[in-house]
Amino acid sequence: MATKKTGISRDLIIHPGETIAELLENRGMTQAELAARAGVSAAFVSNVIAGKKNISSEFAFALEYVFGVPKTFWMNLQTHYEAELLEYEECQTVSEVEKTVRKALCEVVKHLRHAGKIPDDEPLVDSILSLRRFFAVSSLLNLKQIVPNGVFRMANAAVDPYVLGAWIRICQLSESETDSETRLTSDNVDRLIDELKGVMRDINADIQKDIHLVMARYGIDFSIVQNFRGAPVQGYLSRKKSGAYHMSLTIRGSYADIFWFSLFHEIGHIVNGDIGKASSYIDGGTDEEKEGAADRFASEKLLNPAEYETFVGKNDFGIEAIKEFADSQKVMPFIVIGRLQKEKRLDYRYYSDYKIRYKWQEK
Repeated sequence: MATKKTGISRDLIIHPGETIAELLENRGMTQAELAARAGVSAAFVSNVIAGKKNISSEFAFALEYVFGVPKTFWMNLQTHYEAELLEYEECQTVSEVEKTVRKALCEVVKHLRHAGKIPDDEPLVDSILSLRRFFAVSSLLNLKQIVPNGVFRMANAAVDPYVLGAWIRICQLSESETDSETRLTSDNVDRLIDELKGVMRDINADIQKDIHLVMARYGIDFSIVQNFRGAPVQGYLSRKKSGAYHMSLTIRGSYADIFWFSLFHEIGHIVNGDIGKASSYIDGGTDEEKEGAADRFASEKLLNPAEYETFVGKNDFGIEAIKEFADSQKVMPFIVIGRLQKEKRLDYRYYSDYKIRYKWQEK
């Protein structure tokens, strides 16, 4: 990605009038003579040379005849001057408060640079302008306004509203333009669950790619998004104009059992009707009722409740028993092991060889 000029000074921005002044001096021509030959007033020529007036297309046309220099040269000179002036003025809009916000976004900046989304090694002000363009906001201060009201209590020291706003924008920008005509309903949700379990159990699967393809068939635009300190969230859900859903899941949990529970949890939010037509849902655990319902959905779809109770009642948590039960539920053993460990029925030190960890790549 090409970088633009940095550290520009207002004194170094040259108005096209200075070039006219140099030509007049070189040719021994007065301003009054130029005005007469170009058909403009002497005052107008004086103001252009002083940088108070710009070169219009009509004046550029006249200058071509007077000096024998193409009108495109004069128009390009004027355009270049205005672009540099806009760049300078844009830099002047960066406040000290926005600089502070930029520093709080250091982890976000590092991630975006690594992904090639913004230039490397920019000065502070230029990096702020690059972030504005990437996030499509007129100021980094506006990132705070992107966070829906009531999603988080901002008194929570773990939440930085600007980092959270940046994370939401990254989720929104990950949205795909393509959609399936099929939509997730109560009638086909179990088919989706079965297909996802098939991906889980396929040792040759490209987990990330295959989940995306399966979800897409049910009208869910799925993406993995980097997590950042200051945005302690699990997922982002929204409904697209087409009626399809957009789901972004953070990559905080690399353990496979945590990932699959989180994925089914987010599906639960869709099935439970937690996403409005005109609003998004930030899954951060603050709505206890909705979170509890989504947790129950995930638990029950991963492991049949009645059959799990029967399994637990046998009190045999040897690896062969776990494998047999996992196979009956069409899941991998790490799902059962993770559940038992969370319920403190099994020590976290047990069966570490079965606790698979995924390595994600954000798309």
